Amino acid sequence: MHQSFEKNMKIPFYTVIGPMLRKYKLTINHVCVHPLLTFAPIYVGVLGVLGVVLSAFDIYRIVKYGSVLPSYMWKGGPSKEKFTTSEAERNCKLVSLVLSVEYYLLLLLGFFTNSSIFYMPFLVLYPLIIFLDIIVFITSMFVDGFNLPKKALIMTMFMIYNWSSAACTFARSMSCCGL
Repeated sequence: MHQSFEKNMKIPFYTVIGPMLRKYKLTINHVCVHPLLTFAPIYVGVLGVLGVVLSAFDIYRIVKYGSVLPSYMWKGGPSKEKFTTSEAERNCKLVSLVLSVEYYLLLLLGFFTNSSIFYMPFLVLYPLIIFLDIIVFITSMFVDGFNLPKKALIMTMFMIYNWSSAACTFARSMSCCGL
């Protein structure tokens, strides 16, 4: 049973991801040996723990307040020009937090077991979040003018570093598989 499970887990790596990694192995290794990414596996473990704890705490806070969030938990503060109801905003926050707990738990599982498959949800969903963050930045630049908030810039840089650390840890665990 255990051998069958391992064999089935290797299929996506040997058919899809493996050839891609082999093709760009030198570039990936060159990027992953950068001094900023030296401690990427340890950082991924800390990121996973913090992600699970903070997301679970946010879920607890949102559920505790019931169907309507207090005004300080709204995205842009209370506004008369809201496009969604407070219940819909609360539900969207809960869905996104449950998904984040899930991919942070899988990231931790991949970290502790050194299994590459568990990094995949984080590596697929996080670039989507980064891409959406960039779209929000560009659209707000057209609407509000070129106003570069330092907090948003720092958060985007951390998001890119988080993904890069997870990608390098994934590549290192893949190299252990002989790919």
